Parts: sequence; structure tokens; C-alpha cells
Amino acid sequence: MVKLRIAARESLLSRIQVEMVARRLHELGVETEFVGVKTRADFFQDRPLQSLGKGVFEKEVNLAVIAGQADLAVHSMKDLPSQIDERLTIAAVLPRDPPYDVLVSLKPLESLPLNSVVGTSSIRRENFLKVYRNDLQVKLLRGNVDTRIKKWKEGLYDAIVLAESSITRLKLDVPYHRIDPHLMVPEPTQGIVAVLTRRDRTELLKLLKEISDGRTFMEATFERQTAAEIGAGCHVPLGVLFRVEDNGVSGIAGISDGRKKVVVEREFRINEPEPGKVLARELRRAMLNEGVVLKA
Repeated sequence: MVKLRIAARESLLSRIQVEMVARRLHELGVETEFVGVKTRADFFQDRPLQSLGKGVFEKEVNLAVIAGQADLAVHSMKDLPSQIDERLTIAAVLPRDPPYDVLVSLKPLESLPLNSVVGTSSIRRENFLKVYRNDLQVKLLRGNVDTRIKKWKEGLYDAIVLAESSITRLKLDVPYHRIDPHLMVPEPTQGIVAVLTRRDRTELLKLLKEISDGRTFMEATFERQTAAEIGAGCHVPLGVLFRVEDNGVSGIAGISDGRKKVVVEREFRINEPEPGKVLARELRRAMLNEGVVLKA
């Protein structure tokens, strides 16, 4: 039997995400093998992510699929830009893990001592933090999740901000506090593992549809609609979170320039067309009213 080759970054978290996909494929009787890929984000870990341009976590991985060196690419979906290479498609998403940001610390965010040093590599997280606590010293923190936690344990930071999903997937035993999404709206599609393949792999697309979670796919679609409508790349401080329930859809979107923040919420009917675009337009109006200017 031919094995499906799965490309991803070589970090521990990426490999765990590959294993999550592989387990679902194995249940269908499909064998897999891992293809590790280095990305720009791996080579330049001492530089802010926004200085590295677009696609820092995904471009080289996707190129391996386009070139035929792998059959699938597995990503943390939040790392994918709003527009992906037209030769590829998002073929499946796994059931969503918690989408929230968390503060790894003995104390919650509101109880951190004055002038505490908080680590993050995200301009979105930094800006929302500055609005809530302008006394905090927000400092650059790059590296894989286990590396970041090690730096916190060594006392280089008083607290660090991570995605809750990364902690749960790695099964890490660290104290953390979930951050209210009204205070810090999560990254679009945070907590979702995405599987990409070539558009021309018809049979493979049918197979991958069998492992895809429909509700998560809807949430991801709506959140990516909002990001695309706003014109937000990976390094624009935009947060979006949709939750799809049996009786309807709720959406929250927010953006911050580090001085002010704007957050909008909206409820939608379950079949309402393109709720992500509607939420984006409401966010734009709110930004205009508050004088918050989006800088890409």
C-alpha cells in the first residue's frame, strides 16, 4: 500500500498535529509518513515575525506539496494567510481545540505586579495587552512552545501569552489563566488544525473529506471571511472568533493599535450568508467611529 506523505514543520507541536491527522487516516486504513520541513520562522528565531514577511510558517511546507515531495500539508490553521496558493486547497480540518489565548503565570492578568515583563511574538496580543495594562513591559518571545515555557520557568519573563490549544495538545503541566476573548480576541482560526493538498488530487480530496469536522470548517470559513474582508495578513492585530451552535452562530471581532481597541459582536441565523463579511463591515464602521487606523 502506498503511504501518504505528510509535510509539516519539525517542531514538537507540529509533529503532534501530524499525528492527530495520521490517527484519523489510520482509522480509514491509510498509512502515513512524516516529511519534516524547515521554514523561515525556524531559521530566524531572533527576529520579530512581522519582519519576516508573509507565510513564515507555511510557505516552504506548502511548496513541498506543490512540488510532489509530499501529499498533504498539516498546519496550525492560524498560520495560513487569507489567500493560499491557487494550486492548493484546504481539504480538511480537525475538531477544534480551545480557541482562546492564555496567560502562563501563577497569577491572572489583572493581578500581575506593576511593570511585569510579558513575553509574546504576536503584535495582536501585544496591542491588546497594552490597552488593558499599559504598565506591562511586553517583550519579544520567539521559539517553539516548549522553548517559550522554558524561558518563563527560567525567570526571563514574569508571564507569557500562548494559545490554549498548544498547551493542551502538548499536554503541558503549567499554570495558566484563560484570557477573556472580549479583552483579547483570539487569532482567526486559532485552535484549528488544517490539512491542505493539491486541487487536482480528486481522490485524495474525497478521502480527506471523511476526516473533516463540519462545524469547525464553518467556523474557520467565517473567520477567514472576516480576515479577508478586513485585508488582514498574519501580522495585522486582528482577532476573530465564531462559534457555531445548533440554534445559531455567534461572532466577535476586534482590533487594537496599542492605544485603543475596538470589539464588535453579532448573532447570526445558522444559514445566514457570509457572516464573516458582515462582521468585518461592522468592525470597519466601529474602527472609523473610534479613529483606529489599520496598518498592514
